[in-house]
Amino acid sequence: MQIKNTDGTKTVYSTLGDAANEAMVLLHGMGADRTMWQHQMAEFACNGFYVIAPDLLGHGQSSKVKHLALRDWENQIIDLLRAHQRDTGILIGVSMGGVIAQSFAVHHPEMVSQLVVSDTFAELKTPLERALGRSQIVGFWLFKLLGPATMAKGMASTYQAAFAQPAKDYFSQMALEADFEQLILARQAINRIDIVEQLRTLKIPTLVMVGDQFGQFFIEINRKIAHAIKDAKFVVLKEAMDPSNLVNPASFNRETLSFLNEKPPAYQGSAIGLINGDKI
Repeated sequence: MQIKNTDGTKTVYSTLGDAANEAMVLLHGMGADRTMWQHQMAEFACNGFYVIAPDLLGHGQSSKVKHLALRDWENQIIDLLRAHQRDTGILIGVSMGGVIAQSFAVHHPEMVSQLVVSDTFAELKTPLERALGRSQIVGFWLFKLLGPATMAKGMASTYQAAFAQPAKDYFSQMALEADFEQLILARQAINRIDIVEQLRTLKIPTLVMVGDQFGQFFIEINRKIAHAIKDAKFVVLKEAMDPSNLVNPASFNRETLSFLNEKPPAYQGSAIGLINGDKI
């Protein structure tokens, strides 16, 4: 399915579930498309949600763009919700999608009923954080010169662990179809996010997850988000890494559905850290 956005661009998307149910918008990571949610669509729909998974601008079959900013993706989400006659929806975003989901929640809190983000960030302030953001831009320029096959090999080496095979297969294939100009624009756009202080004003029930395989540095980047949002729940997923929904879909789905189905949260107060249900 597809819609024409108010800015003239096109959004291609998939849906699953009963349209009478609460809408859930799934926002994929960089270099991915809506098929990144192959392990979530049916399960979330079977659990009572109307699932909407778009190709974000610059990705998949949605419009390629000449410039890109977080507000462009935010407007894309607004158009998508309005096309389905929805005033609000659940936002779930992983990696780049998590950056976009947070930015949307900060600027349009009245349109977000619940927020789930994973393997993401809300600012790049420290020298190491800034280096992380810049390094991927440099990487995309190099891969543009060396070719998609080189990037595919790089993605395969990133996901060497046996439990990461689904992500290895997925991104090795996606890399062969990469549009490096669009990836550079997307990475530049998310590198500009700086909303930790604004997150402190949110009153949206929020779950923040992160895989344990990229090390403590990446865990702390995500913990920073959970600490900023009042009463946010924080979960570290074992045997998972960016994107956790592909690397460990069973744990990702379980934690997400458990959170979405909770009654008034029992975790009010400061953020709680969990590893698959165990406090840390």
